[in-house]
Amino acid sequence: MQTDDVLSWVCQYCGEENSLWVDLTIMEDQDFIEDCEICCRPNRVLITHDKENEEYIFVDARLTDE
Repeated sequence: MQTDDVLSWVCQYCGEENSLWVDLTIMEDQDFIEDCEICCRPNRVLITHDKENEEYIFVDARLTDE
């Protein structure tokens, strides 16, 4: 069983793609702040977990004030 993965998200400030290590043993949605690897601005990253299929299906980045 795979316990971790690297997912991609796009910075909402500069538009650059970033990678993010995700712990797959957390079987619920995740919501946290991650700094962009390029411009260093904070993004709110939301990872949606599909409880029915037990996999992560969606990564979304938003401005921190959203």
